[in-house]
Amino acid sequence: MLIATWLNGNVINCLDVQERAFAYGDGLFSTILVQDGAVKLLDLHWQRLILGCQRLAISLTNMMQWQSDFAMFIAHHPHCTAKIIITRGRGGRGYLPDTQAEPQCYFYAYQTSSHSESYQLGINSDFLQQRLGCSPLLAGMKHLNRLEQVLLRQELAQLAHPEALVCDIQGRVIEGVFSNIFMIKEAVLYTPDLHQAGVAGVMREHILQVAHALKWSVCIQDLYPAQFLAADEVFFCNSMYGIWPVTQIQGTIWANTPLTQHLQANLYHV
Repeated sequence: MLIATWLNGNVINCLDVQERAFAYGDGLFSTILVQDGAVKLLDLHWQRLILGCQRLAISLTNMMQWQSDFAMFIAHHPHCTAKIIITRGRGGRGYLPDTQAEPQCYFYAYQTSSHSESYQLGINSDFLQQRLGCSPLLAGMKHLNRLEQVLLRQELAQLAHPEALVCDIQGRVIEGVFSNIFMIKEAVLYTPDLHQAGVAGVMREHILQVAHALKWSVCIQDLYPAQFLAADEVFFCNSMYGIWPVTQIQGTIWANTPLTQHLQANLYHV
């Protein structure tokens, strides 16, 4: 349930019909869990938004003000699922943006919905049939055009799994529907390369930093379904829920996930 919406630091009750976000998905977003006024990994959320704005050539002139506004927003809504949306702003019909357009920053606060605590112990999963397209111009960014994820989430809803693995049209494993994916093989941590498709999630980045602090070997490369089925451990991650170990994919069963459990225990303590 939507609790509140702010635009550029002010409460709003309606949206501008000329907003380019509606016509073209011209912007970026990040979803953040807020508990008791605390926001984990906030610096990484802002870092990703800044990098995305730079790639889309959206002005960062107001970034410091938006960050200040968000702190005030959280003070008003200390228990919520928050969403930060940055758009290019107003624009007429046509792809070419107005060079005079003023970027906009929206904050949404939603009532937080929780996943089953049992997922922290492990979930069953599978590979979805639908494939992601390759789009190197947009790969890695959490941009506002998420129609692929809408279709994938509909497919996932037909399965009895909380999350599933998604491949691109070349057959490479890229991510989950709303998560990033890792595998462990012979004590090496692997995650897919996202230069062609996928979202470089905040939790994915945090886990890579934690792995470095733990002095784990890390490899970012193209990965395929057979490699995941032959892995020693597999897990999903997301900034909203942390880490979900995978206990079964098709006929492959992981009864023990010791390194994943170690990572869970140290996720915010390294």
